[in-house]
Amino acid sequence: MTPGTGRRMMTEAGWMNGLPATILLATDFSARCDRALDRSVQLAGQWGARLVVVHAVEAGEAQDIPGRSDLPSWRRPPGPERVARDRLQEDLDGLPGTIDFHVETGRPAEIVLAAAAREGAGLIVTGVARDEPLGRMLFGDTVDRLMRKSSIPLLIARSRARAPYRNIVVATDFSSSSRHALQAATRFFPDADFTLFNGYDVPFASYLSADEVKTGFRRMEQEVADRFLAEADIADAVRKRINRLIEHGAPETLLHDYVRDHRVDLTVVGSHGGGAIYELLIGSTARRMIDAVPGDVLLVRDPRAA
Repeated sequence: MTPGTGRRMMTEAGWMNGLPATILLATDFSARCDRALDRSVQLAGQWGARLVVVHAVEAGEAQDIPGRSDLPSWRRPPGPERVARDRLQEDLDGLPGTIDFHVETGRPAEIVLAAAAREGAGLIVTGVARDEPLGRMLFGDTVDRLMRKSSIPLLIARSRARAPYRNIVVATDFSSSSRHALQAATRFFPDADFTLFNGYDVPFASYLSADEVKTGFRRMEQEVADRFLAEADIADAVRKRINRLIEHGAPETLLHDYVRDHRVDLTVVGSHGGGAIYELLIGSTARRMIDAVPGDVLLVRDPRAA
């Protein structure tokens, strides 16, 4: 394992054309980020990709402890960046594949995004640990910023990496943004089983009979799903085996129940991204789905919003 050198520059979104050649893992050393590390190593092996691990030292952590600066150099303890590098070296030692690492002081999201651009990453992986102080900070600030700013797909790993992703749900509202998400997912995991999931609320449903809801709106949604899949740039073999599931109700509630009850490995969500309203609401629909579903989530931002 060697520190990242920044020798790879970002080109056109390579993930749109195939498998990522470089995966970037953002870690804060929390226990749940260990799950993200395991998943990153698994994916790097599956894809034959290079793995870059990034840790950001908060500015406050880098300040000298009072009185330490007056000590002779040979008595001074290593600084926070050196401690972090040693910790990464220890954590990564013995893992398979090519793994580089990078440690820098500053705002985590900016450091992660800059490293992803510099290294030409096709996927950013991170974890959340809601029960730990660092994890709450990471999810509340860094991951939110990555969700808003990253033009690169973001994998939020919550579950243990026991096996490759096999059972994948792609949440869709039949927009071009969710089509990009479907295309990315099928290119990343062409051998997986896919379910295209759409939950819809019916306008004025209280004025309609149950039969009207089940027939008229469901038929319309099925027609839209047919057109959506026909227009998607995915392999025909994958297209033919995509299961379609269209349900009436609140999308995030339906998606949560389906993912929980059907042992889904990965949920894929597309994000429209960009704009002042998105900055304010953090992409409300995508964020509600990410908050609602258990397990791992892949967020794919519409490249046009980058």
